[in-house]
Amino acid sequence: MLIFLIILGVLLLYYLAYIYIFYRGLDRKYLAANTAMLKVSVVVAAYNEENTIGQLLTCLINQDYPQDMYELIIVDDDSSDRTREIIKEFQEKAPNLKLLHANQVRNIRSRKKNALSLGVKESKGEIILTTDADCIVGYQWISGMTRYFGRGVGMVAGFSEPLIPNWRKASFVQKYEYIDTIALFFAAAGAIGSNKSFSCSGQNLGFTREAFDRINGYERIKNYISGDDVLLMQLLQRAGYKIRFAFGQETYAATRSERNLGSFLNQRTRWASNEKPQAFLNREFFFYLIDVFLLNIFVLAGMFFFPLYVGIAWFVKAVSEYIILKRGMSRFKIQTQRMSLFPIWAILQPLYITIVGIGGKLNLFSWKKRTYSTD
Repeated sequence: MLIFLIILGVLLLYYLAYIYIFYRGLDRKYLAANTAMLKVSVVVAAYNEENTIGQLLTCLINQDYPQDMYELIIVDDDSSDRTREIIKEFQEKAPNLKLLHANQVRNIRSRKKNALSLGVKESKGEIILTTDADCIVGYQWISGMTRYFGRGVGMVAGFSEPLIPNWRKASFVQKYEYIDTIALFFAAAGAIGSNKSFSCSGQNLGFTREAFDRINGYERIKNYISGDDVLLMQLLQRAGYKIRFAFGQETYAATRSERNLGSFLNQRTRWASNEKPQAFLNREFFFYLIDVFLLNIFVLAGMFFFPLYVGIAWFVKAVSEYIILKRGMSRFKIQTQRMSLFPIWAILQPLYITIVGIGGKLNLFSWKKRTYSTD
């Protein structure tokens, strides 16, 4: 019993230390903003997104950025629906929109990285911005993201949230996903604000073409199914580039929310599979992920043997998570009413983290149409 509680205490203290780091990092303000008008290429990989690609293209062709200073490159990954036809319709009113077709390469593990590589190769911008084909962005997204590219900055990560127009009518899975997603982004933003580049999302990301070429793009991580975002971030950090987080509201993105438990867990399990390469890309992040995984396993298992002591640890953990969520919601100006599901989210975290953690380690996920654009 004593050994178990000592290990649990160490895991909890390690976790709380990083909660503090994230909290402090959320206060970060970047004073050295870029004011130059840079050439920008927006690169999007799309596969069977006929229901969403039109919304994204509407957002992208109506940016406040000068049209002659940015291009839109959509890489169709052999869609079998009307994705290509819709893109071609938009080309008639957007001369800066280019449609590419991804080459089908045998035995390729990450089709998305293959598609994005093609798009970047054909791009002409100094800055590459990426989002997913099922996302939407504001009309100031390009101008807002480019302002963060100061001297030595190789990547800018942005905020994204599941789109839930009517919170009251949303399902339990949608609400749970929302809380979980913003918690991940708050941690990512806090880590970057503390100069610890842990994670980011391809739903809202930008990097310089020079930095991408210098690390040879996705070549070193092409054999990992997922990770066109976070693994790329780690490579850029190791190459000495600065990473920034875009806190401005004009830079936010929104994506479709998952509507069933199976697709949500499949997505999160795929994300969890990115832990393995962190062992050589970012050991600090790797040990943090191990700590989170073990802490939740100890809490879950310990409730059956030492409910009182473990219950206290669970409560302390939940309070720290509540504090970081409240701070993040204030920083990103999110309605606090969406914290209504927090108690249930906090209670289910140990079970949820254990399931997706084990699934990610064993690659127990599928790569199908719905998951393509939420890498």
